[in-house]
Amino acid sequence: MNALREIILDCIESLLFLGIFEALYNEKKFIVQNKLRSILFCIIFVFVTYWSTFNLPNAYHSLFISVFDILLLAYITRIKIFTSAIIFSFFIIMLSVTEYSTQTIEMFLFNIDLNQIFLDLRYLLTFLIASKMLQILIVLLLFKFSKYFAKFKLFQQESTLFSNLIIQAGILSLFIFSVNYGIFNIKNTEVFNILIFILYFILLIIEFKELREWGRIKNIESGYKIQGNQIKNMQEIISIIRQEKHDFANHVNVIWGLCLLNKPNTVERIKNYVTGISDDIHSAFKFFNTGNEYLDGLLSIKNNYAVKNNIDFNITIDEPFSSIKIKENELISIISNLVDNAFEAFKLKSNIENKKISINTFIKDKNFYIEISNNGDMIPENIQEKIFNKGFSTKTKESDDHGFGLYITKQLINQNNGYITLESKSEITKFLIKFETEEMNI
Repeated sequence: MNALREIILDCIESLLFLGIFEALYNEKKFIVQNKLRSILFCIIFVFVTYWSTFNLPNAYHSLFISVFDILLLAYITRIKIFTSAIIFSFFIIMLSVTEYSTQTIEMFLFNIDLNQIFLDLRYLLTFLIASKMLQILIVLLLFKFSKYFAKFKLFQQESTLFSNLIIQAGILSLFIFSVNYGIFNIKNTEVFNILIFILYFILLIIEFKELREWGRIKNIESGYKIQGNQIKNMQEIISIIRQEKHDFANHVNVIWGLCLLNKPNTVERIKNYVTGISDDIHSAFKFFNTGNEYLDGLLSIKNNYAVKNNIDFNITIDEPFSSIKIKENELISIISNLVDNAFEAFKLKSNIENKKISINTFIKDKNFYIEISNNGDMIPENIQEKIFNKGFSTKTKESDDHGFGLYITKQLINQNNGYITLESKSEITKFLIKFETEEMNI
């Protein structure tokens, strides 16, 4: 009877373990698509757990099972050992929390001690059924809300804090499991279980403080990203100014050469030459009046790029940017990132005819609106939901710089009590930003 019960429990736990892997690692069809590997995992898990339960000393049982299960999951699912350790830690946390909470509730409800739970078949079955049902419910909830866990990026290097938190809590749970083998010598098991929850609570407070520190560091990193983006814009402006300076130097040399030749038609030739380059300069370099001098310079540079790439760059300022209260460097970053995103839309598909980018400003219902649109390809709905996420990029070549432009843009807009929306159809993609006007902020 004990052997059969142990096998059934081990089978359930093997499936729960795989279920947690599927939910956290976003492999929801792993068991269905890999039936043989899943069956092999369950068989090995049950056999080794059953064997170690009845053949290994209690002091070594939990440690052996932990190491083995981590290696087994990593081998069967072909994931990294560190990733497997995170999943196992989550698994052991779930087991410990559900089992100890079930034990504590059962002891208080029936006024019994832990010995009776494990020695009386009625109480034991109640405990096992209740704890396993609770564990199954937790795994089902993990599946349902797996997209929220995906935001923590547990298995990526940038989220080591969350990973370490889970592993630390897992080690604590494993330690408690090991101690639990000698729990029958403890006189007051209710107090023991309460102490365990207190220990978990202390760990939670410590990790919460680390989480706050992590948040502070991330804010600093985000600030550096913004500054880096601004430096990139300035470098682009300086690069184009240098190019223009070089071109003007060449034009001056040509005019000087014509003067040195001193031919009869020199004045006419210089006039024609200057008229030609004046037309080129006028078509490539426009001056805008947006109500913000820094933005005027930026848009002039962006227009220069648009002309060289045969893009119609339209700017309509019905309401000047001076109507909103925002730091100039943050405004530059917002507009620059959105315009660069519009340029990128044409890079992804260069065969679009009559490429257009438009920037409009207007006031509606006492709110200041900035509309930046392009006629590039429509952004699919599934991508629209992720486009402002940190690290998400639609660019073909991944790099460390990709996936931060729109994320930074949204953060800056939010920090200034603004709001940004995206609308993308087959004929136009439009970003609409809403700010309160400066008069409303006063």
